Amino acid sequence: MTRRYDQQHREALGAQLHLPLAERTCPLCGHMAMRVYHHTTYGRSEPSWINYLWCGDCHAYSSSFTCPGRKMVESDPLLAEFGDRTGEVFDEPGRLLKVLDGYWKAGKLPQVISRRRRGR
Repeated sequence: MTRRYDQQHREALGAQLHLPLAERTCPLCGHMAMRVYHHTTYGRSEPSWINYLWCGDCHAYSSSFTCPGRKMVESDPLLAEFGDRTGEVFDEPGRLLKVLDGYWKAGKLPQVISRRRRGR
């Protein structure tokens, strides 16, 4: 069962941002199984990211929408597999996390993040 992190859980996650992802602990179940996924969206003056941070053990998760600045995601296995239907997968958090876990286990996540050249 998927469950969103509440404000207290998000604060606990925020206190761990200085740690590598592999060393962060889920504030709900206590396991060191945190995972992350970024999806780039377009259609604005600058690209934006939809970010998912979740526990691979209990599937508690948090999602956010941020500006990536000059960073870009080099690969997006979800977009590569689902293309125009990606939005449908985002609509079902349980399905989304199951798909993302599969990518994680297959080594397609975490994604490589690089810097965009100026003017792009």
